[in-house]
Amino acid sequence: DEENEMKKDPPKIDPSKPRAYASHRDWDAIERELKEKEKNEKPEGEEALNKLFQSIYGNANEDTKRAMIKSFQTSGGTVLSTNWDEVSKTDYEKERQAPKGVEWKNWEGEKLPQKDD
Repeated sequence: DEENEMKKDPPKIDPSKPRAYASHRDWDAIERELKEKEKNEKPEGEEALNKLFQSIYGNANEDTKRAMIKSFQTSGGTVLSTNWDEVSKTDYEKERQAPKGVEWKNWEGEKLPQKDD
């Protein structure tokens, strides 16, 4: 449907503006329209969750970014915190937390102690 809309009513070209292409389409206007449509699209599922975390991280101060990075990396991806005061004092490698039904193991397959044990 979007392609049909573009074919029916292509953006008008400003004749006073030099064109980079031999085409009679205003590619800059087409690009602006596509970016506007992408901006208005609502992500779903995992994509929405990733976008939420990206916006939190992107708008965060340095302490919040530091907390997110440290908590996620040192916990093996099981914790994501934005509170630097808490994260700076917590050793996620010693206080391992795993999701229900999952166990921490080393490369040799030996079970490692967890916070819930």
